[in-house]
Amino acid sequence: MTTMKRFFILLFVACTFIMSCSTDNEENNEKIETASLVGTWNLTDARFEESSSLNFVDEVVDFLAAQDCFLVSFTFNADGTVTSEDRINYLQQNVGTGGLNIDCPTQSDTETATWVLEGDQLTLDDGNGATETITIEFEGSNTLVIAGEDIDANNYAGAEAVFTKQ
Repeated sequence: MTTMKRFFILLFVACTFIMSCSTDNEENNEKIETASLVGTWNLTDARFEESSSLNFVDEVVDFLAAQDCFLVSFTFNADGTVTSEDRINYLQQNVGTGGLNIDCPTQSDTETATWVLEGDQLTLDDGNGATETITIEFEGSNTLVIAGEDIDANNYAGAEAVFTKQ
């Protein structure tokens, strides 16, 4: 009987140890994912279906990104705050003798919010009662993808916005 009790006690201790380790790993993975998001992310690509009429948007994003001009940037801070910088409203196209010319906008709209990442669900709260949850996907450690549906379901379904970490 004493040997049996010892066996159950050891089994109980082993199970407790294993469960506590797995919880730590889950917490560590969540911390790693959260830490992976911290930093500045710039819009560097827009992915559309080959036959999409929106491929021009991809060309504009690629053209400007090649000049280190980013239409949208997010800076995620470790304290749970995020700042977004959006230049899209100030984008101007000029058609001249040399063809289409697109200058990098010098103005931008800036907003701040708080963020929480749980798995692939990023929740943003502007502090004024507007909360939005979007699905994100990491492709390696320097690429973040947001589905077009999460940006504008009516206009960007099937598209993806690709951000690169600075």
